[in-house]
Amino acid sequence: MSAYIWKPSSHMSGDAQAFGEVCEQLEESGELTPQRVVDAARSEDSPIHGMFEWDDAIAGEKYRETQAYKGLRSIQIVVKGSAGPTRAYYPISLSDEEPTYRSIEVILRDANGRDALLANAIAELKSFERKYAQLDELADVFAVEPVSE
Repeated sequence: MSAYIWKPSSHMSGDAQAFGEVCEQLEESGELTPQRVVDAARSEDSPIHGMFEWDDAIAGEKYRETQAYKGLRSIQIVVKGSAGPTRAYYPISLSDEEPTYRSIEVILRDANGRDALLANAIAELKSFERKYAQLDELADVFAVEPVSE
């Protein structure tokens, strides 16, 4: 069984281990999306039910989806023998549809998923370079050509 924790800057509350395990189960049975996380949490017996606001006077369905989205982006996995925790799920869009979240193991088993993740990584690198282009200290880093898409 994998060990899960919240990213320190996420400000998430609730049991990260329970959230990660529910995400594992959802991924094994189909697509992992914020809506499916909310649906899995809906039952009062769900181990992640208490992580969501269920009073519609306070928050509606879209707010709960936002809570699930935040959880999917904040959950980390602790892998034995690794340097530290890493992101547990990545948003991957294989078509014009809304992205679904997948673990790195699932992504790397699928050539299209791997290509999509690599394209996302390259786009993030380019965005990082645009954001910090004014820092001379990073000029050597930016001089390295990224892996082609």
